[in-house]
Amino acid sequence: MPPRTKQQARNHKWGRYLKIAGDAGTIAMALRDKPTPLDWLGVALRAIGLGLTVRDERRRAESGDPWKYFSDVRGEEWLEVPDEFRRLVLDHVAHVEVDESYWDGDPQSPYICRGTIGEEVFAWIGEGQNAIADGPYLLARRQTESYRALGEKLWRRLGGKQLLYGNSGLALDPFTSEGVVATAQMRELRDRMKRFVDAGQARSYLLGGPPGTGKSVAIRWMIGELGLTSVRIDLGVLARLHGSHAASLSTSLETLLRLLRPQAMILDDLDRVAVTAPLLAFLEMARRTCTVVVGSANSVQKLMGAAVRPGRFDDIVRVDRLDPVVLQTLLAADADLHARLAELPAAYVVEFAARRRVLGREQALVELDELIARSKAIAGSAECDAD
Repeated sequence: MPPRTKQQARNHKWGRYLKIAGDAGTIAMALRDKPTPLDWLGVALRAIGLGLTVRDERRRAESGDPWKYFSDVRGEEWLEVPDEFRRLVLDHVAHVEVDESYWDGDPQSPYICRGTIGEEVFAWIGEGQNAIADGPYLLARRQTESYRALGEKLWRRLGGKQLLYGNSGLALDPFTSEGVVATAQMRELRDRMKRFVDAGQARSYLLGGPPGTGKSVAIRWMIGELGLTSVRIDLGVLARLHGSHAASLSTSLETLLRLLRPQAMILDDLDRVAVTAPLLAFLEMARRTCTVVVGSANSVQKLMGAAVRPGRFDDIVRVDRLDPVVLQTLLAADADLHARLAELPAAYVVEFAARRRVLGREQALVELDELIARSKAIAGSAECDAD
């Protein structure tokens, strides 16, 4: 809720002044003639009420403006928590107090609230009964410590090693490696990653290829094999919240990184967002903070240039077809179909195998041409779907 305009505040103030003048006039009228004892009692009560009103008006005059509190008026720089993370702060903040020096006493007026997470201070503007009008904010000089204090609570509450930030906010990543058939490429890349992890060398990887080739599955399998804590971010969700070119998108990414400080950061669908200077700065920050950074993109060409230089992404890995051993495992006895299905992404081969199992081989073969045509149409489109 925005603050009152100057005209609204002026009208409200003059209304209070007129009420004080009216109360004073009523007292004077009561004393104009010879007052009775009852008149004196009425005058005394009105005088007490007038005194309380004047006291409240003096409090209003002396109270600070809550809307200017975070504008460096106390020599401290405050940073606002991004909108999508405000609930995380408010759910964990404790010892909340109202700063009476920034409240005029009117129940509908804005006021400053301060609370703590651990030893870290968060503050916001409240209005009415428990309404949040602006914020919360944290102290700029304590940004890292404040987010870390909240992040520790989030890891404990969620109780897992792999987290996902997607449509439902922050939650445990539902991925499980059960049933995943690792390709030779996945195993080789896992071994390569492990050598850098064991050497204490931070490393970043970008996996590119058409939709359905299993990039996301491969990434999560490899991170699980390495035993690293991870945060997987659906960049499509952030793009819908902020816009693909917005600087606030990178601010949200940095907030997640400062909050959770995972060993591995996974960026799904990196080609869904624009390559801007803030995004490049975030990629470098992630590489300095995490042991492993892994991104996926359907179209690496969209990222060519500054985004894919070493230091932002050290290794570029093409994932475009099934491993022959995996293909043989999925097709089992249908060896005659290997050549026909070898060029298809993994998702389509898995779908064919499911139809064959449920509908029978003959019906699955009838529908195979449609699956192949669908794969070619998506691979040739300008905007590829996510894995």
